[in-house]
Amino acid sequence: EMEFADPVTGKADADEVARVYDKIQSVKNSYIKFWQVLTSFVLAFIAYYVPSIILFIRNKIREMEKENEIMQFQSIILMLMYIDRIDVQTILEWLCRFSYAFKEPIATCLNNYESGAYEALEDLEDVPYKDFQRIIEQLQSAVERIPIRDAFDELETERAFFHERRKEGNERLIKKKTAIGKVLGFTPMVLLIGGYLVAPLMIVSIMQMMNYFTKMSF
Repeated sequence: EMEFADPVTGKADADEVARVYDKIQSVKNSYIKFWQVLTSFVLAFIAYYVPSIILFIRNKIREMEKENEIMQFQSIILMLMYIDRIDVQTILEWLCRFSYAFKEPIATCLNNYESGAYEALEDLEDVPYKDFQRIIEQLQSAVERIPIRDAFDELETERAFFHERRKEGNERLIKKKTAIGKVLGFTPMVLLIGGYLVAPLMIVSIMQMMNYFTKMSF
């Protein structure tokens, strides 16, 4: 138990009593302020959508990687299609080695290839990417009807166009990655400015305005 009585006079120190009284009053008058509730709602809203934003960014990056990977597949096929005795299974093995986004479905196709080549390739048609499905259709044609060189003859006839398209695709990919990098790079700075400069000024302004209206009401 704390005692505030003076040892000489036996009277309580007025400053100590006032300090304790102010603390008691401060505890009694404490309540949740509106800006605290508003801040908690804003933070909860941001935290709720952060996983979705991260998944959206990853999905966009993955889509760009798929486009680049399809171009790599076409380059590999262009190099392999003129090799004697090359078959569809060998092409799939090479595609699987250099694949990332499509590695899992291609590996599954290779595992099921011995039980039926055409049926195993049909499972790859479920991959929702147009350019990849086109390659699979050409591989299916090479399995049953025509040689691999004839199935991919358009890659040879349009070689110049393919290289130009690849160059333009790489430039677009670099621009997209640069744009995403700039957004991600400036996000911390924007949050810093907003959190340490703009938000406190807005909160102080709102509090002063409410105090002013409170005084006007009296």
